[in-house]
Amino acid sequence: MENSYNEKKVIIFHGYPDDEVMRIMNTVKQQYEDRSNLIFAKTTPRSLQINLEKLIKDLQEDHEYLKKNPPEFTTK
Repeated sequence: MENSYNEKKVIIFHGYPDDEVMRIMNTVKQQYEDRSNLIFAKTTPRSLQINLEKLIKDLQEDHEYLKKNPPEFTTK
């Protein structure tokens, strides 16, 4: 991993609808000049079952992958 997981800022959403998640994410992002260390995630059945430290490490690995391989979003 590029950085220690302690260097990342992680926000995990549980129970929020997608539109609220996006609104909160956009608000938080506006507060940071360097957004590269911000990680946002929604809970999944798997993430609810694992240790928080492992979850944060897994999220960081996913974050690093997505920075190198950004998803293509389509508008509906």
